[in-house]
Amino acid sequence: MKKFLPAIFTLFFVIFLFLPSQKNAYAQSPTPADGSWVQDSEVTFVGKAAARSGQFLDWTLQKQNYSWAVFPNSQANPLMPFWVTIRNIAYAFIALFVLGTAFVLIITRGRNISARQIIPKFLAVILLITFSYALIQIIYQFTDVIQGFFLVSPDDPTQNISQKNLLSVAFNYKDFVGYRLVGMVNDESAFISLLLVKLTAITYYFMTMILLLRKIILWFFIVISPIFPLLILFYPIRNTAKIWIGEFFRWLLYAPIFAIFLSGLVSIWRAYIPLLGFSQFPFPGVGDPSKIVYPTAINILIGGPKQVLSLNNSVNMNDTFAQYVVALLMLWVVILLPFILLQIFLDYFMSFSFSENNIVKKVVTGYSSVFNKGIPPSPPPPLPSSKTPAGMAKALPFSEKFSIPAQKQTQIPINTSVQANSEIMHLTNLSVPTMRDIAKYETNMLSSNVLKRQEVSKVHDTLEKIASPKSVASPQTQQQYQQIRQKLVQEKQKGNPLAASILSAAGNISKEKRQKFAPSVAPSDLFEKAMYEAASQTTQLPSVNRVQTVSLDDYESVKKMWQENYQKLEPPKEIQGEEVDRKVWIQNDIDKINKAIELLTATEPTKVNEGMEMVGNILPFLLIGGFSRTEVVAYLKAKLEAGKSVLSEIKGKEEEESTTIDVTAKKEEKPKEMHLEEKQPLEPSKEQVQNIENKIEQVNHE
Repeated sequence: MKKFLPAIFTLFFVIFLFLPSQKNAYAQSPTPADGSWVQDSEVTFVGKAAARSGQFLDWTLQKQNYSWAVFPNSQANPLMPFWVTIRNIAYAFIALFVLGTAFVLIITRGRNISARQIIPKFLAVILLITFSYALIQIIYQFTDVIQGFFLVSPDDPTQNISQKNLLSVAFNYKDFVGYRLVGMVNDESAFISLLLVKLTAITYYFMTMILLLRKIILWFFIVISPIFPLLILFYPIRNTAKIWIGEFFRWLLYAPIFAIFLSGLVSIWRAYIPLLGFSQFPFPGVGDPSKIVYPTAINILIGGPKQVLSLNNSVNMNDTFAQYVVALLMLWVVILLPFILLQIFLDYFMSFSFSENNIVKKVVTGYSSVFNKGIPPSPPPPLPSSKTPAGMAKALPFSEKFSIPAQKQTQIPINTSVQANSEIMHLTNLSVPTMRDIAKYETNMLSSNVLKRQEVSKVHDTLEKIASPKSVASPQTQQQYQQIRQKLVQEKQKGNPLAASILSAAGNISKEKRQKFAPSVAPSDLFEKAMYEAASQTTQLPSVNRVQTVSLDDYESVKKMWQENYQKLEPPKEIQGEEVDRKVWIQNDIDKINKAIELLTATEPTKVNEGMEMVGNILPFLLIGGFSRTEVVAYLKAKLEAGKSVLSEIKGKEEEESTTIDVTAKKEEKPKEMHLEEKQPLEPSKEQVQNIENKIEQVNHE
């Protein structure tokens, strides 16, 4: 909305400029009689302005003018020389960066970066710089094709849409002379008619200005296109490249979307505007003087789509006036709606992450399953261990202080189809959370952002409805969740681990829900039987994850995410609403995690259950993901290491600050002591004291 405020203010400013600012000049007589038509300078001015705006719009929508650029055969492309200059500058930066990278490789002997990592990136950037002009030109021309396809006039395929297909205010600019109907009873009608004409002219001018401004902006984007690959190459400014690309596509896609909406608008107007009273053309009573409500007070005849104008049909009725106003509003929607839609798209694009998107993960998984069909599944990776691996293996980010109990690893047969899992996820509207998702959910619970917390609440709400469909108010939704739970029970009986995990999470999400299925309640269907069995035993984490495999990179990602959270996230407030110091918050978290790990790694079932209660806020997500007790402990250790590292950084900074303050204080105190010593009076000697006493006695004697 902020982007449209300047446009709205500009609109009102232009309207203010167009309002009557001079007195009417009547040419026929000094005192014209009421009801007589006289020449009027304001009507002439406004009419000519409207005619000019319509002609300007027609010129802009012509094919040779809406195309991205037109270069005659005898004339060179004026954009190319400057693009070549920018390209050569980009090549120079690449050369400098290659030299710097080579120097780093020599100094570090390839420990930090390797030539195998750098060379493909350099080659890709050089290719993008070289072909940037051609690539953007092709994209620009493709959008011109789409724009041209939709801008074709429905009345004449050889012509484009023009003002004739929009609002009826067209007349000859050169020969037009404005007239006004004199009299107080006609002043209001004259003012409204002039205002509608002004608004129409402003609308046409605004449409043309936006389309021409888009072309100019895209010309400069083409000229500086060699800079885009450089921004992508350098990591610190990569986000800038994302913003630039987003703005480029905002202006690039505006014209095709505008053309689609404008073409749809004309198609709607050719039939009728779908509002009450606008179902027929011409309107009943149009042309009948006895039906006129508002008199025709100026000779600028205006009317909505598909109207034949005359002195008795120029917004003279309630319906014709309303139709013209609605038509103007529809034109403004065509102008502004592409900006709104593109802003929504860009906001999503800026926050989109390919690595964390569930759809991308499913596509990649499906792609892999298609090309790996017939290949026996590889055994799952070994479970995380506290021992440091030998050789080039990557160590887990856990403290050696804790050990994870070794468990016997077995090969898990995958006997469930991908199609069944896909159907389950579609029905429940859930996704299998990864280790990174667990950290994300836990972060959202701590966040003060309502939208982020709602994301977690939606999962809880879905699990509660699966646990107890009868608690849903809507009968239709209740039936839907009953079908979902029946499907889950059936799949669980077939040995589907995903269905079993969701049922386990649904049974654990609310103790009140589980208490409904007490042993005294007779189970009436398959799901209630499953919940009956779940109520009589404590929920346990599986010994082996049968839903997904967890990689070492997942634990590294968890540690990085929690390091970021402990550094940047606002510490949660106490129950009384008092703020908590960041260091205190992290230390409390470390103590709780240590306690939870100690309980979860215990051998007594009661202590393990107590440890599960300590992670109860994320337990439903852990159950959906099928995470084993070993993996949960590993997650907690990754979070623990993150807290310890951030806490040590905070303490280190505090020590540095205290040391700096002590040194500064000593430097400030030293000159103060010297200053005091200088002012301190010297003690007199014994001889001086004796002389003073003798003088006092002499004075007293005299």
